[in-house]
Amino acid sequence: LFRSVSQEQYAGDTEKARQAAESLLIAHPDVDGVFCPNESTTHGFLLALQSSGKAGKVRFVGFDSSKPLVDGLKQGHVQGLVLQDPVTMGRRGVEAMVAHLRGQKVPPTQTTDLVLATPENAKEPAVHSLLEPETGGGK
Repeated sequence: LFRSVSQEQYAGDTEKARQAAESLLIAHPDVDGVFCPNESTTHGFLLALQSSGKAGKVRFVGFDSSKPLVDGLKQGHVQGLVLQDPVTMGRRGVEAMVAHLRGQKVPPTQTTDLVLATPENAKEPAVHSLLEPETGGGK
């Protein structure tokens, strides 16, 4: 059974996200799982889970990558990170603008793939290059 305890809550930066997460963990001590939609909320919630002793006990999936989140994945405090491909996004953006400037029809929406990084697949080259672009060489 899935029950949402919070949604559409703006947390701002990592510190505000940590404070909001601590409040949610106090109000809902029996929470089983958490999803955060961006890097700052994921990082803030990770800090709250770690300080409460619930890291690794609450299923936790976040969005984007940074050193603290990668470390959390390696430590088993984060079970998954949804990763975007900023290099492909940038390339397609430039290609779309060039096509537009040349008078060509450009689709109003373009998508890029997302990858779910987990402790099990984090070392696979395609995942690692998105998870740790500074060491994985990017795409």
